[in-house]
Amino acid sequence: MRRSALLLFVLFVLVALCGSSFALEVNEVGIQVRLMHDPFLDDGNLRFAATVSGYCKIAVTEGWTMRAELGCPIDLWLPWVGLASSHEVGDRWAVEVQLAAQGDLVYSLHLTLNAGVRALLASSDRFRLMLASFPVSVTGLWYLSPSEFMLIPSISANATLDFAWAMSEHLVLGQSFGLSVARLGGLSTEMAFPLGEAVGLLIDSKTRIGYRP
Repeated sequence: MRRSALLLFVLFVLVALCGSSFALEVNEVGIQVRLMHDPFLDDGNLRFAATVSGYCKIAVTEGWTMRAELGCPIDLWLPWVGLASSHEVGDRWAVEVQLAAQGDLVYSLHLTLNAGVRALLASSDRFRLMLASFPVSVTGLWYLSPSEFMLIPSISANATLDFAWAMSEHLVLGQSFGLSVARLGGLSTEMAFPLGEAVGLLIDSKTRIGYRP
């Protein structure tokens, strides 16, 4: 428990130091619900899981945006925190790096680092449509007791379509749908959406409502 508390303390210190070095501006705060399906069938039935989280989007400098998230699945205690840094490249493209940590804060910690791009497909004063893909991923597994750490790099095919609509001057509603191809072999359980031997399709949906100051 002391190690996990120290890790969280270091994370907050780093965020505070970054915040003191730049003139940060809050672009949006809100709450989001993510709905995911189990990659395997349970007695022939498809199972779903939901995660609720709060988020905050911050403008660091022109063309550089950061996003912080804090959430937990609704059916078990497994909190997670996420940080993302997005840098614009031209008028319609941005490169983004995402870091997330999830664990029970006692026995283990699961870390993921994703890198990819975002493309602006269409936009106006009231809406925005974006397509994103994060093919490069590094997963870290940290077992706290006994202490053991391993890194697993991977490359995967995935895409997320994100739509945001400004309902008023301050309120915004967002919806995204994500598809990813994952290698799920090694188990005898039937996959929910098989794409071939040891490969399956994962689908997730994220609905959010935010406030823009």
